Amino acid sequence: MKVLVFETSKDRAKLICDLLDDYRYKIHVNYQGDQVLSNVREVKPSLIIVNSNVRPDSGVKILEKIKKDSRYSRIPVIFISNFTSNELSTKVKKYPNVDYLVEPFKIKNFRHIVERWINFRSLYVN
Repeated sequence: MKVLVFETSKDRAKLICDLLDDYRYKIHVNYQGDQVLSNVREVKPSLIIVNSNVRPDSGVKILEKIKKDSRYSRIPVIFISNFTSNELSTKVKKYPNVDYLVEPFKIKNFRHIVERWINFRSLYVN
């Protein structure tokens, strides 16, 4: 299974890779937040993880690009933010197959969400 991560911080990207390494997922990291759709097309991920602080586009714009494209709208996304905001939460949760995580989060919860989406994709989505 492939996981595509949009993250600007190399430390956080390494943390995510380390957390998922036990599951032997193939992790692809985009540090720039650009060329979103071409990156998704190339990697063909089972799951996408987006940090809200990705630049040059914001994490919300990346999420919108993915979910508005019918080819990729069914791919589950974990949206990570370092602040709690009802407005941001509402924007993110209006899309299907999206989980919203606020940093700091419990490692156990993060792994559970990843595993749930990967299992869902392998069982129900082609």
